Amino acid sequence: MGFLYGLRIPLTLAERRTTAFRFFQDVEAWGSREASFPSSDLIGPDTPLTRLLGSVVSEVFPSHGGFLDAAVYDASGLSQTKGVRKTSLRLVWPGILVDADRAARVRDLIVNRLSSASAEGGQIAELEAKLKELNPANAWHSVLGDGAYAGRASVRMPLCDRVAPLPLRGPERRPFAPVGVLRFSISPEGKIKMEWLCREADLDHAEWIKIGCVREGEEARELTEWSVPAWPGSQIVTPSSVRSGRVKVRTAAGSDGVGCGGGLRLRGSTRGNFTAERAGQMMTVERRFSSSPAEFSEKMEQHLGKAIMDPDGALVWKQPGGDARIVMYSEDQCVKVIGRPNQVRQLAVILAPYTEAMEQAGGHHLAPSYSERLPEQDHQRSTSRSRPSEVFAPNVAPLSEPTPTGEGPPAVVQDPGAAPEAKGEEGHLHVATQAFEPQGQGELALQQGSSVQVVLDPEAGVKSQDRWVYGRLEDSGLCGWFPLSHSVRAQV
Repeated sequence: MGFLYGLRIPLTLAERRTTAFRFFQDVEAWGSREASFPSSDLIGPDTPLTRLLGSVVSEVFPSHGGFLDAAVYDASGLSQTKGVRKTSLRLVWPGILVDADRAARVRDLIVNRLSSASAEGGQIAELEAKLKELNPANAWHSVLGDGAYAGRASVRMPLCDRVAPLPLRGPERRPFAPVGVLRFSISPEGKIKMEWLCREADLDHAEWIKIGCVREGEEARELTEWSVPAWPGSQIVTPSSVRSGRVKVRTAAGSDGVGCGGGLRLRGSTRGNFTAERAGQMMTVERRFSSSPAEFSEKMEQHLGKAIMDPDGALVWKQPGGDARIVMYSEDQCVKVIGRPNQVRQLAVILAPYTEAMEQAGGHHLAPSYSERLPEQDHQRSTSRSRPSEVFAPNVAPLSEPTPTGEGPPAVVQDPGAAPEAKGEEGHLHVATQAFEPQGQGELALQQGSSVQVVLDPEAGVKSQDRWVYGRLEDSGLCGWFPLSHSVRAQV
């Protein structure tokens, strides 16, 4: 790979992301047909964005020993997909080991800090203004996207070129070229000094490949110790619901081929042209804003453009290119985010600096991720849970207490007097009839023959195998969501 890159004939290889991988961040900014944003103004020893990244990473991963290193790669150039120039950078932190859940949560914290800093003015606000002046799509939640952690399981390798999608289907001539290794020196007082530890010419191509790959072997180290990201008014929302076609989940419209499912629901006729729509539930998250309606509207217009007026008087901002929307009700200062899980997550990041959780009893409850064991006491109280496809385990709330809000959708509290059949598969032991490989955070890996206890069946009344349930593996205690169609109830 390094030899061919030296001959200016880069390969187009990708590595499959392992469950535990080196922490990496993709920083991408769109330009115009003629110009792109200088990569040195985004990542470098003197940029405000790099300083903020180093500050957040050192805060979340405190066992750094006084310094952190990040290998920087640059794949900027003309994007054949959109026909405009694109600044594309990647930071790989070789000393930090994470899973997709943790990587996405750190990304959300960084976007929140950037949005807050932009609202306060200063260097971050000036940087954002320059990015949006070049291309209005360069909002912080887009510049630091989460697609590499949620939507796809493969990651382009260092020194390798990107392949444009159909109909072009060819190299874009912008491989990940090494820039250098940045060292973040952190003092006991928290002050950060940034400098180049080495540059491209200081290492051969093989070394740049080694330090830039994210995969870990079968004997991977334990995940790096971390401090769970949190901020005032933080809101835990679901990850991207995008799933690859490899995951065989049947839908109401049947499978995509003979003898297999594809997780795609077809809209309209199955003959001729059709639109493939990813199956996913719509969800609603409520927030409250403390400013005046006019001030809040001005903030939303900066991100999403002009609002439209609903017949009931509510103002609505729609996500460009999608059906997700933010609805503002001036009378009670309530804001609703409506859309699919991945869309709601992106819009919630925009809202975070300007809104807070709805005022209700109860505190924030951070449930364990799919890679962590569910405590026994939580397992015993798991009859009150929220809906499937979430990155975190469902929230727990006794029937007599109000349901905590502000950290994802409202928890589902079942009536103890409900009919037994309403619980569906809850409490039953299932055996996996086929393997299931997680494609997103919060999902539970299954091997054929694995025994899994169903902890929550939120769509029990649907009476369909095409639903997701929350379960706990009998042998390891790992918890997460999995498709019910991949298992059968064990014979007692």
